[in-house]
Amino acid sequence: HGLQPLALSYWDVDPSSFVLLPAPRTADALWAAEQALRAGTCAAVLLWQSNVRADALRRLNLAAQTGSALFFLFRPAAAARDASPAPLRLALAPKRDGIEITFVKRRGPARDTPLFVPLSPSPILLNRHASLDRRASAAPQPRNVQATLAGAIA
Repeated sequence: HGLQPLALSYWDVDPSSFVLLPAPRTADALWAAEQALRAGTCAAVLLWQSNVRADALRRLNLAAQTGSALFFLFRPAAAARDASPAPLRLALAPKRDGIEITFVKRRGPARDTPLFVPLSPSPILLNRHASLDRRASAAPQPRNVQATLAGAIA
């Protein structure tokens, strides 16, 4: 997942303050995240992983508890059914004008009602003309409208 510099700038977050560590293998990504959490040199560690074993989750959880960084592990929605040592687990879903947060797991009493967080209108959210990776449309062909109409009437 790539960072969105315009969105970060809108929220007064300097995109240049991020350090990206692309890892070719899951084991490398998990190791890098654990080291960053233990080192205490990052304000936050964000990790996107599809498949994480239970022992790796425990190691990351312990590293997050010993360090001072916030730790966010992003996984597919299907992972909400799996056990995890994380004290807080959230499921996010886009909704009109905001985002819905379902509390999968939290300390204290269960919360069955999702939380809606409105996202204030921003130039990024209002831009409906995002760039798309697609071929250019075919060049328009000149036509004689009068001849086409005359043929339809005749």
